[in-house]
Amino acid sequence: MFQRQGAAAYKADLSGTWRVLDVFGRPDLRFDHVIHVAGTNGKGSVCTAIANALQAEGKRVGLFTSPHLEDFRERMRINGAMPDEQWVVEFIQRSRSNFESAGLTPSFFEWTFGMALVWFAEQGVNVVVLETGMGGRLDSTNIFPQPLLTVITNIGLDHQQFLGDDIRSIAREKAGIIKDGVPVVIGRMRPEAQSVLLETANRFGAEVYYAGVAARAGEDGPHWPQNRATAHKALQVLNAMPFGSGWEVPRLESITKRGHAGRWQWLKPAPSGARILLDCAHNLDGLIQTLNAIEKLAFDRLRLVFGAVNDKDVRGALSVMPSAGTFYFCQAQIPRAMPSKVLLTHAADTGLSGRDFPTVERALAAALEDSEPLDLIVVLGSVFIAGEVLALERDSG
Repeated sequence: MFQRQGAAAYKADLSGTWRVLDVFGRPDLRFDHVIHVAGTNGKGSVCTAIANALQAEGKRVGLFTSPHLEDFRERMRINGAMPDEQWVVEFIQRSRSNFESAGLTPSFFEWTFGMALVWFAEQGVNVVVLETGMGGRLDSTNIFPQPLLTVITNIGLDHQQFLGDDIRSIAREKAGIIKDGVPVVIGRMRPEAQSVLLETANRFGAEVYYAGVAARAGEDGPHWPQNRATAHKALQVLNAMPFGSGWEVPRLESITKRGHAGRWQWLKPAPSGARILLDCAHNLDGLIQTLNAIEKLAFDRLRLVFGAVNDKDVRGALSVMPSAGTFYFCQAQIPRAMPSKVLLTHAADTGLSGRDFPTVERALAAALEDSEPLDLIVVLGSVFIAGEVLALERDSG
Protein backbone atom coordinates (compact mmCIF):
# COMPACT_ATOMS: atom_id res chain seq x y z
CA MET A 1 0.00 0.00 0.00
CA PHE A 2 1.19 3.53 -0.74
CA GLN A 3 1.00 4.51 2.96
CA ARG A 4 3.85 2.10 3.71
CA GLN A 5 5.44 1.20 0.38
CA GLY A 6 5.35 4.46 -1.58
CA ALA A 7 5.79 4.48 -5.35
CA ALA A 8 5.46 0.71 -5.75
CA ALA A 9 1.74 0.92 -4.96
CA TYR A 10 0.88 3.95 -7.12
CA LYS A 11 -1.74 3.56 -9.88
CA ALA A 12 -1.85 6.21 -12.59
CA ASP A 13 -5.49 5.84 -13.62
CA LEU A 14 -9.00 5.60 -12.19
CA SER A 15 -10.00 2.23 -13.65
CA GLY A 16 -9.25 0.43 -10.38
CA THR A 17 -11.33 2.92 -8.42
CA TRP A 18 -14.33 2.45 -10.72
CA ARG A 19 -14.09 -1.34 -10.43
CA VAL A 20 -13.92 -1.11 -6.63
CA LEU A 21 -17.00 1.12 -6.57
CA ASP A 22 -18.82 -1.34 -8.83
CA VAL A 23 -18.08 -4.18 -6.40
CA PHE A 24 -19.33 -1.99 -3.53
CA GLY A 25 -22.60 -1.24 -5.36
CA ARG A 26 -21.72 2.30 -6.47
CA PRO A 27 -21.99 4.15 -3.14
CA ASP A 28 -20.86 7.32 -4.95
CA LEU A 29 -24.32 7.60 -6.53
CA ARG A 30 -25.83 8.18 -3.07
CA PHE A 31 -24.33 11.66 -2.62
CA ASP A 32 -25.72 14.88 -4.06
CA HIS A 33 -23.50 17.27 -2.12
CA VAL A 34 -19.73 16.85 -2.48
CA ILE A 35 -16.93 19.35 -1.82
CA HIS A 36 -13.61 18.35 -3.38
CA VAL A 37 -10.29 19.84 -2.21
CA ALA A 38 -6.82 19.52 -3.79
CA GLY A 39 -3.47 21.22 -3.25
CA THR A 40 0.06 20.55 -2.06
CA ASN A 41 -0.13 22.07 1.40
CA GLY A 42 -3.15 22.97 3.51
CA LYS A 43 -5.83 20.82 1.93
CA GLY A 44 -6.37 18.70 5.04
CA SER A 45 -6.77 21.76 7.27
CA VAL A 46 -9.16 23.36 4.77
CA CYS A 47 -11.25 20.18 4.54
CA THR A 48 -11.43 19.88 8.32
CA ALA A 49 -12.37 23.55 8.75
CA ILE A 50 -15.16 23.30 6.16
CA ALA A 51 -16.47 20.10 7.73
CA ASN A 52 -16.42 21.62 11.23
CA ALA A 53 -18.36 24.68 10.06
CA LEU A 54 -20.98 22.61 8.22
CA GLN A 55 -21.39 20.34 11.23
CA ALA A 56 -21.99 23.40 13.42
CA GLU A 57 -24.85 24.31 11.07
CA GLY A 58 -26.54 20.97 11.66
CA LYS A 59 -25.22 19.08 8.64
CA ARG A 60 -24.24 15.43 8.89
CA VAL A 61 -20.79 15.63 7.31
CA GLY A 62 -18.67 12.82 5.95
CA LEU A 63 -14.99 13.88 5.94
CA PHE A 64 -12.39 11.91 3.97
CA THR A 65 -8.73 12.89 4.50
CA SER A 66 -5.28 11.35 4.25
CA PRO A 67 -2.85 10.25 5.46
CA HIS A 68 -3.61 9.08 8.97
CA LEU A 69 -1.23 9.65 11.86
CA GLU A 70 -2.07 6.92 14.37
CA ASP A 71 -5.30 5.13 13.46
CA PHE A 72 -6.33 4.08 9.95
CA ARG A 73 -9.91 5.15 10.75
CA GLU A 74 -8.83 8.79 11.01
CA ARG A 75 -9.23 8.93 7.24
CA MET A 76 -13.04 8.73 7.43
CA ARG A 77 -15.14 10.63 9.97
CA ILE A 78 -18.77 11.61 10.32
CA ASN A 79 -19.16 14.75 12.42
CA GLY A 80 -15.77 13.98 13.94
CA ALA A 81 -16.47 10.32 14.79
CA MET A 82 -14.57 7.43 13.24
CA PRO A 83 -16.22 4.14 12.24
CA ASP A 84 -16.30 1.37 14.82
CA GLU A 85 -13.22 -0.83 14.62
CA GLN A 86 -15.33 -3.97 14.36
CA TRP A 87 -17.22 -2.50 11.41
CA VAL A 88 -13.91 -1.98 9.58
CA VAL A 89 -12.77 -5.54 10.31
CA GLU A 90 -16.03 -7.08 9.15
CA PHE A 91 -16.16 -4.86 6.07
CA ILE A 92 -12.66 -5.91 4.99
CA GLN A 93 -13.38 -9.59 5.58
CA ARG A 94 -16.60 -9.37 3.60
CA SER A 95 -15.10 -7.34 0.77
CA ARG A 96 -11.93 -9.36 0.30
CA SER A 97 -13.82 -12.38 -1.02
CA ASN A 98 -15.83 -10.12 -3.34
CA PHE A 99 -12.63 -8.69 -4.78
CA GLU A 100 -11.16 -12.15 -5.25
CA SER A 101 -14.30 -13.27 -7.08
CA ALA A 102 -14.05 -10.20 -9.34
CA GLY A 103 -10.32 -10.76 -9.97
CA LEU A 104 -9.41 -7.43 -8.36
CA THR A 105 -6.34 -6.40 -6.37
CA PRO A 106 -7.18 -2.87 -5.21
CA SER A 107 -4.56 -0.49 -3.92
CA PHE A 108 -4.64 0.61 -0.30
CA PHE A 109 -6.08 4.00 -1.29
CA GLU A 110 -8.76 2.48 -3.55
CA TRP A 111 -9.79 0.17 -0.70
CA THR A 112 -9.91 3.04 1.77
CA PHE A 113 -11.80 5.47 -0.42
CA GLY A 114 -14.41 2.87 -1.36
CA MET A 115 -14.80 1.85 2.28
CA ALA A 116 -15.34 5.47 3.34
CA LEU A 117 -18.06 6.02 0.74
CA VAL A 118 -19.86 2.84 1.78
CA TRP A 119 -19.79 3.93 5.43
CA PHE A 120 -20.93 7.45 4.59
CA ALA A 121 -23.81 6.04 2.53
CA GLU A 122 -24.84 3.61 5.28
CA GLN A 123 -24.85 6.43 7.83
CA GLY A 124 -26.85 8.83 5.65
CA VAL A 125 -24.54 11.84 5.52
CA ASN A 126 -25.84 15.11 4.04
CA VAL A 127 -22.57 16.29 2.52
CA VAL A 128 -19.16 14.76 1.80
CA VAL A 129 -15.90 16.73 2.04
CA LEU A 130 -13.10 15.01 0.13
CA GLU A 131 -9.36 15.62 0.30
CA THR A 132 -7.42 14.31 -2.68
CA GLY A 133 -4.71 11.85 -1.81
CA MET A 134 -2.17 13.01 -4.39
CA GLY A 135 -2.50 15.21 -7.43
CA GLY A 136 -6.09 15.50 -8.56
CA ARG A 137 -6.68 14.48 -12.16
CA LEU A 138 -5.95 10.79 -11.56
CA ASP A 139 -6.69 10.67 -7.84
CA SER A 140 -9.26 8.09 -6.70
CA THR A 141 -11.39 10.85 -5.20
CA ASN A 142 -11.87 12.47 -8.62
CA ILE A 143 -14.94 10.46 -9.61
CA PHE A 144 -17.73 12.95 -8.94
CA PRO A 145 -18.72 14.71 -12.19
CA GLN A 146 -20.67 17.54 -10.52
CA PRO A 147 -19.51 18.37 -6.99
CA LEU A 148 -21.00 21.41 -5.26
CA LEU A 149 -17.63 23.10 -5.13
CA THR A 150 -13.95 22.47 -5.80
CA VAL A 151 -11.16 24.09 -3.78
CA ILE A 152 -7.45 24.23 -4.61
CA THR A 153 -4.99 25.33 -1.94
CA ASN A 154 -1.32 26.29 -2.21
CA ILE A 155 0.63 24.40 -4.90
CA GLY A 156 4.30 23.54 -4.41
CA LEU A 157 6.84 20.90 -5.33
CA ASP A 158 5.93 17.45 -4.00
CA HIS A 159 5.51 13.97 -5.51
CA GLN A 160 7.41 15.15 -8.59
CA GLN A 161 7.98 11.59 -9.76
CA PHE A 162 4.22 11.31 -10.34
CA LEU A 163 2.97 14.86 -10.91
CA GLY A 164 5.78 16.57 -12.84
CA ASP A 165 9.07 18.34 -12.24
CA ASP A 166 7.83 21.95 -12.14
CA ILE A 167 5.04 24.02 -10.63
CA ARG A 168 3.05 24.34 -13.85
CA SER A 169 3.01 20.56 -14.40
CA ILE A 170 1.91 19.92 -10.84
CA ALA A 171 -0.75 22.64 -11.10
CA ARG A 172 -2.16 20.95 -14.21
CA GLU A 173 -2.62 17.74 -12.23
CA LYS A 174 -4.29 19.60 -9.34
CA ALA A 175 -6.51 21.44 -11.84
CA GLY A 176 -7.89 18.06 -12.86
CA ILE A 177 -10.56 18.36 -10.15
CA ILE A 178 -12.09 21.46 -11.81
CA LYS A 179 -15.42 20.50 -13.35
CA ASP A 180 -17.74 21.89 -16.00
CA GLY A 181 -19.70 24.79 -14.52
CA VAL A 182 -18.69 24.03 -10.92
CA PRO A 183 -17.31 27.03 -8.98
CA VAL A 184 -13.73 26.77 -7.77
CA VAL A 185 -12.08 28.52 -4.82
CA ILE A 186 -8.37 29.22 -5.20
CA GLY A 187 -6.05 29.83 -2.27
CA ARG A 188 -2.99 32.07 -2.46
CA MET A 189 -0.24 30.50 -4.55
CA ARG A 190 2.55 31.18 -7.03
CA PRO A 191 1.47 33.13 -10.14
CA GLU A 192 2.56 30.32 -12.46
CA ALA A 193 0.33 27.85 -10.64
CA GLN A 194 -2.59 30.26 -10.55
CA SER A 195 -2.38 30.91 -14.29
CA VAL A 196 -2.71 27.18 -15.00
CA LEU A 197 -5.79 26.94 -12.77
CA LEU A 198 -7.39 30.00 -14.37
CA GLU A 199 -6.81 28.61 -17.85
CA THR A 200 -8.48 25.33 -16.86
CA ALA A 201 -11.38 27.07 -15.12
CA ASN A 202 -11.99 29.22 -18.20
CA ARG A 203 -12.04 26.14 -20.42
CA PHE A 204 -14.66 24.47 -18.21
CA GLY A 205 -16.73 27.58 -17.54
CA ALA A 206 -16.01 27.30 -13.82
CA GLU A 207 -16.46 30.54 -11.90
CA VAL A 208 -13.34 31.39 -9.88
CA TYR A 209 -13.31 32.79 -6.33
CA TYR A 210 -10.13 33.96 -4.64
CA ALA A 211 -9.40 33.39 -0.96
CA GLY A 212 -8.79 36.50 1.10
CA VAL A 213 -5.45 37.77 2.36
CA ALA A 214 -4.25 35.86 5.40
CA ALA A 215 -3.98 37.52 8.79
CA ARG A 216 -0.80 37.38 10.85
CA ALA A 217 0.12 33.92 12.15
CA GLY A 218 -0.53 33.14 15.81
CA GLU A 219 -0.38 30.13 18.12
CA ASP A 220 -2.06 27.96 15.47
CA GLY A 221 0.98 28.24 13.25
CA PRO A 222 2.14 29.94 10.04
CA HIS A 223 -0.02 27.88 7.67
CA TRP A 224 -3.37 28.29 9.38
CA PRO A 225 -4.21 31.95 8.56
CA GLN A 226 -4.15 31.33 4.82
CA ASN A 227 -5.89 27.97 5.11
CA ARG A 228 -8.56 29.54 7.28
CA ALA A 229 -9.09 32.29 4.70
CA THR A 230 -9.49 29.65 1.98
CA ALA A 231 -12.02 27.69 4.04
CA HIS A 232 -13.90 30.90 4.80
CA LYS A 233 -14.20 31.80 1.11
CA ALA A 234 -15.41 28.26 0.35
CA LEU A 235 -18.12 28.61 3.00
CA GLN A 236 -19.17 31.97 1.54
CA VAL A 237 -19.55 30.42 -1.91
CA LEU A 238 -21.53 27.48 -0.49
CA ASN A 239 -23.77 29.87 1.43
CA ALA A 240 -24.79 31.57 -1.82
CA MET A 241 -26.09 28.25 -3.18
CA PRO A 242 -29.45 26.62 -2.40
CA PHE A 243 -27.43 24.15 -0.34
CA GLY A 244 -26.41 26.96 2.01
CA SER A 245 -29.79 28.56 2.56
CA GLY A 246 -30.86 28.93 6.17
CA TRP A 247 -27.43 29.21 7.73
CA GLU A 248 -24.90 31.97 8.19
CA VAL A 249 -21.25 31.95 7.26
CA PRO A 250 -19.19 31.85 10.46
CA ARG A 251 -16.87 34.75 11.21
CA LEU A 252 -13.36 34.21 9.89
CA GLU A 253 -11.81 34.17 13.37
CA SER A 254 -14.29 31.53 14.60
CA ILE A 255 -13.37 28.94 11.96
CA THR A 256 -11.49 26.02 13.51
CA LYS A 257 -9.41 23.07 12.29
CA ARG A 258 -10.20 21.11 15.45
CA GLY A 259 -9.48 17.43 14.90
CA HIS A 260 -6.62 17.94 12.44
CA ALA A 261 -3.63 16.78 14.47
CA GLY A 262 0.10 16.95 13.81
CA ARG A 263 0.17 20.39 12.21
CA TRP A 264 1.91 23.01 14.37
CA GLN A 265 0.74 21.16 17.46
CA TRP A 266 2.09 22.02 20.89
CA LEU A 267 2.58 18.94 23.05
CA LYS A 268 2.85 18.82 26.82
CA PRO A 269 6.18 20.33 27.96
CA ALA A 270 9.24 18.20 28.66
CA PRO A 271 10.10 17.33 32.30
CA SER A 272 12.76 20.03 32.05
CA GLY A 273 10.12 22.60 31.12
CA ALA A 274 11.23 22.85 27.49
CA ARG A 275 8.38 23.39 25.03
CA ILE A 276 7.71 20.71 22.38
CA LEU A 277 6.32 21.54 18.93
CA LEU A 278 5.15 18.87 16.48
CA ASP A 279 4.69 19.61 12.77
CA CYS A 280 4.53 17.10 9.92
CA ALA A 281 5.60 19.54 7.19
CA HIS A 282 7.78 17.48 4.87
CA ASN A 283 7.94 19.13 1.43
CA LEU A 284 10.22 22.11 0.88
CA ASP A 285 7.52 24.80 0.77
CA GLY A 286 5.91 23.61 3.99
CA LEU A 287 9.24 23.21 5.77
CA ILE A 288 10.49 26.66 4.86
CA GLN A 289 7.32 28.32 6.14
CA THR A 290 7.41 26.28 9.35
CA LEU A 291 11.11 26.96 9.97
CA ASN A 292 10.69 30.70 9.32
CA ALA A 293 7.94 30.77 11.96
CA ILE A 294 10.08 28.79 14.42
CA GLU A 295 12.88 31.35 14.10
CA LYS A 296 10.49 34.01 15.49
CA LEU A 297 9.81 32.04 18.67
CA ALA A 298 11.68 32.69 21.90
CA PHE A 299 14.05 29.93 23.05
CA ASP A 300 17.63 29.40 24.22
CA ARG A 301 18.52 26.31 22.21
CA LEU A 302 16.75 24.55 19.35
CA ARG A 303 16.64 20.76 19.38
CA LEU A 304 15.21 19.06 16.28
CA VAL A 305 14.00 15.46 16.09
CA PHE A 306 13.98 14.71 12.37
CA GLY A 307 13.17 11.71 10.19
CA ALA A 308 12.20 11.25 6.56
CA VAL A 309 11.12 8.72 3.96
CA ASN A 310 13.22 7.54 1.05
CA ASP A 311 11.08 9.08 -1.70
CA LYS A 312 11.35 12.69 -0.49
CA ASP A 313 13.90 15.40 -1.28
CA VAL A 314 15.84 14.87 1.93
CA ARG A 315 18.91 16.82 0.81
CA GLY A 316 16.70 19.79 -0.07
CA ALA A 317 14.98 19.63 3.31
CA LEU A 318 18.29 19.44 5.19
CA SER A 319 19.67 22.38 3.20
CA VAL A 320 17.09 24.75 4.75
CA MET A 321 17.48 23.51 8.32
CA PRO A 322 18.96 25.92 10.90
CA SER A 323 22.67 25.22 11.27
CA ALA A 324 22.59 26.26 14.92
CA GLY A 325 20.15 23.48 15.82
CA THR A 326 21.07 20.26 17.59
CA PHE A 327 19.68 17.31 15.61
CA TYR A 328 18.38 13.91 16.67
CA PHE A 329 17.99 11.89 13.47
CA CYS A 330 15.62 8.93 13.58
CA GLN A 331 13.55 6.58 11.44
CA ALA A 332 9.91 5.61 11.67
CA GLN A 333 9.00 1.93 11.88
CA ILE A 334 7.96 1.58 8.22
CA PRO A 335 9.67 0.14 5.11
CA ARG A 336 9.82 3.58 3.45
CA ALA A 337 11.84 5.18 6.24
CA MET A 338 15.29 6.50 5.39
CA PRO A 339 17.80 4.90 7.79
CA SER A 340 18.88 7.36 10.46
CA LYS A 341 22.55 6.72 9.71
CA VAL A 342 21.98 7.73 6.08
CA LEU A 343 20.22 10.87 7.29
CA LEU A 344 23.19 11.68 9.50
CA THR A 345 25.54 11.34 6.54
CA HIS A 346 23.41 13.65 4.38
CA ALA A 347 23.22 16.12 7.26
CA ALA A 348 26.99 16.19 7.64
CA ASP A 349 27.29 17.07 3.95
CA THR A 350 25.16 20.17 4.59
CA GLY A 351 27.05 21.22 7.72
CA LEU A 352 24.51 20.03 10.30
CA SER A 353 25.54 18.25 13.47
CA GLY A 354 23.70 15.68 15.53
CA ARG A 355 23.29 12.03 16.46
CA ASP A 356 21.35 9.18 14.90
CA PHE A 357 18.88 6.89 16.65
CA PRO A 358 17.23 3.69 15.36
CA THR A 359 13.76 4.71 16.57
CA VAL A 360 11.66 7.83 17.04
CA GLU A 361 11.17 6.97 20.70
CA ARG A 362 14.89 6.90 21.45
CA ALA A 363 15.54 10.13 19.54
CA LEU A 364 12.79 11.98 21.40
CA ALA A 365 13.94 10.57 24.73
CA ALA A 366 17.47 11.85 24.08
CA ALA A 367 16.18 15.31 23.17
CA LEU A 368 14.09 15.40 26.34
CA GLU A 369 17.01 14.29 28.49
CA ASP A 370 19.36 16.90 26.97
CA SER A 371 16.88 19.76 27.16
CA GLU A 372 17.03 22.78 29.47
CA PRO A 373 13.99 24.76 30.68
CA LEU A 374 14.16 27.44 27.96
CA ASP A 375 14.91 25.09 25.05
CA LEU A 376 12.53 24.39 22.18
CA ILE A 377 12.18 20.80 20.94
CA VAL A 378 10.75 20.53 17.41
CA VAL A 379 9.68 17.25 15.80
CA LEU A 380 9.73 17.41 11.98
CA GLY A 381 10.09 15.34 8.86
CA SER A 382 7.10 13.16 8.02
CA VAL A 383 3.59 12.13 9.03
CA PHE A 384 5.03 8.82 10.20
CA ILE A 385 7.33 10.54 12.69
CA ALA A 386 4.42 12.69 13.88
CA GLY A 387 2.19 9.65 14.30
CA GLU A 388 4.71 7.81 16.44
CA VAL A 389 5.29 10.86 18.65
CA LEU A 390 1.55 11.35 19.19
CA ALA A 391 1.23 7.67 20.12
CA LEU A 392 4.11 8.01 22.60
CA GLU A 393 2.49 11.05 24.22
CA ARG A 394 -0.86 9.28 24.49
CA ASP A 395 0.71 6.17 26.02
CA SER A 396 2.62 8.28 28.55
CA GLY A 397 -0.66 9.80 29.78
